[in-house]
Amino acid sequence: MIDILRTMESLTRIKSGCQCCCVYEQLNATHAVLYVEQWESRETLQQHVRSSMYMRLLTAMELSSEEPEIQFHEVSETRGLEFIEEIRSESGG
Repeated sequence: MIDILRTMESLTRIKSGCQCCCVYEQLNATHAVLYVEQWESRETLQQHVRSSMYMRLLTAMELSSEEPEIQFHEVSETRGLEFIEEIRSESGG
């Protein structure tokens, strides 16, 4: 399964709209695997999930010895240094 995820990682990274795709392995008794994708918009994510390539990822998840935990996180706003400055100035420090 890890080979399939590594292949997916390299193919997904080059897709238009993909900002990040990584596979992480926890090398202990549990040997957990974390697969992360980050997309520039909801639309590019939806296109990817509808693709035949994503079907390969779903197939790989079916090979797992345990039921995969799947989570989608959406960020409504991205802020930078100005956010830190705003918070720190509010607290007086």
